[in-house]
Amino acid sequence: MNQFTLDAKQLDNWDFMSQLPVKIPSGRGKRALGSTETSALKAALRVGSAFGISTLISTAEEVVNLASPPKPAASILKPVKSLISSTVAIKFSSSAELTGALAVASSLAAVGTAIGSFGVYASTIREVGFFSSIGAGITFNTPGAAVGGEVTVILGTPSDFAGPYFGIAFSAGTGVAAGVTLLFAPAIGGTPPLILTLMGLAFNVSAVTPTRLPLNVTIEVTNTRIKGVRF
Repeated sequence: MNQFTLDAKQLDNWDFMSQLPVKIPSGRGKRALGSTETSALKAALRVGSAFGISTLISTAEEVVNLASPPKPAASILKPVKSLISSTVAIKFSSSAELTGALAVASSLAAVGTAIGSFGVYASTIREVGFFSSIGAGITFNTPGAAVGGEVTVILGTPSDFAGPYFGIAFSAGTGVAAGVTLLFAPAIGGTPPLILTLMGLAFNVSAVTPTRLPLNVTIEVTNTRIKGVRF
C-alpha cells in the first residue's frame, strides 16, 4: 500500500443533527506482546501466503506489512461545509499515521445487535499485535446472523484504534453480503456535548442468514482492546 485516501466530501449531505447521542463505553487497554511472538506471527503469515493457503492470510500479511517501511501516505478529503450543531459535531482525523486490522467478525441481530471480532493489527509506527472488539447496536432489518472477514483502516496510531467507537454500517447481499462501516471516535463533555471524529473505514464480506430485506443498516457502539509490540 503506497497511498490511503478517505473521501468524506459527501458527508455534508448527511443529516447527522437528527442522530440521538448514544452512551459510549469507556476505557482503553494495552499489554505488551513478546518480540518472539511477533516474529512468529510474521513468519507464519509469510509461509501461509507463499503456499497460497488462503487469500485471508495474504491480506493479513499486507496488514502486518504496514509496520515496515516505506510508510504509505494518508489523507482525508473533507467536505466543504462544517458539520456542527448545538449538540453534535463531526470532525476528521488529522493523523499522518495508519493502522490496519484484519479480523474474523460476527454479528447476531434481532433489532438489537450483538457484535464481536478478533484478529491482527499493524501500524506505521512499527507496531504489530492482536486485538478483540465487542459491541452492540440497532439493525434495521429482520433477525439474522453473519460471520466473515473484515479489514479496517484508520488514520491514527494503535492507541487511536483501541477504545470506544461509534459506527454506521451499510451492507447488502443475500447468502453473501458485503458492507462498509464509517468509524467515529467519540468525545463527550465538550462543546458541543458530543464530538465524533471520523477515523476510517471497515470493509466486511460475510456469509449471512436470509433476511426480509437485502440491505442492512446498523448503528453500533464498540470497544476494542489491543496487545502489541513495537519493533
